[in-house]
Amino acid sequence: MKSIALILLFSLSFTNQVIAQSGKLHRAKQNLKQQKDINQYINDSDTTKDNKSDSFHPFQDLFIQIMWNITYGIAFETIFEKETKMHRAGISKYPYIENKIGNYSYVDSLSVAYRFSVTDSWLRESTSLSGNIANLQLRFAKRLDINLGYLELIEKNNFTTDNFSLFSAMLNYHRIRTQKIDLWYGLGVIHVANNINKTGFAYGIGAEWFVVKPISLFASTKSSIINRETISKNRILLKYYQKKWQFYSGYKNFKLTTVFVNTLSIGGGYIF
Repeated sequence: MKSIALILLFSLSFTNQVIAQSGKLHRAKQNLKQQKDINQYINDSDTTKDNKSDSFHPFQDLFIQIMWNITYGIAFETIFEKETKMHRAGISKYPYIENKIGNYSYVDSLSVAYRFSVTDSWLRESTSLSGNIANLQLRFAKRLDINLGYLELIEKNNFTTDNFSLFSAMLNYHRIRTQKIDLWYGLGVIHVANNINKTGFAYGIGAEWFVVKPISLFASTKSSIINRETISKNRILLKYYQKKWQFYSGYKNFKLTTVFVNTLSIGGGYIF
């Protein structure tokens, strides 16, 4: 009987370990830990460079100049926009300080040189997987913002708990700055903590449409490649503003290598 009891105890322990290691967050971290062979990518890149010719094109300089002006206009500002209200739009003290004003205002008295805000939201996919995401944002120079984010996902499997921690830092440029629409893109880094400790270059884009006071629609996406695996965060939110306070709910999706986490989210924030 003692032998049977020992076998059952060992089997139960082994089963729990297998189940615990089959969780989403565990699989994502294992994918990030794997070493990727980059020699083939380097060789392919060198081969491509060697195959390029140094042929001369008489209109090459003119073409490059035209393309640069077009690219600059699309990315930052065209010459036609310098005569519009958007060119001089300032950061509003807070959204809906007046009925038709969102993140940007055409009225100097309703604008500020910089604006600091903090938000926090609770995430839930299932009874076993939930989390929290916090963001700090500093808007300045009318068109720029620095956004710092922290994501913590927690998954409970039987008697074990697995965590996935992610930090992000982005510098965003606000390309569209009207009183109704705020659209931006940015570059930065994403860092996966826990026992992974890997960092990757990140890029993102987002927009907020101030539909009617006090409601707005918010959407954004942010992605990074870490150890040749994709890490991304996507958000679609419905926001409610009450002076300097904001409250929101919506959907947040996370792609952690080959693992997808789909959560419902509720949260809030304050503008200082």
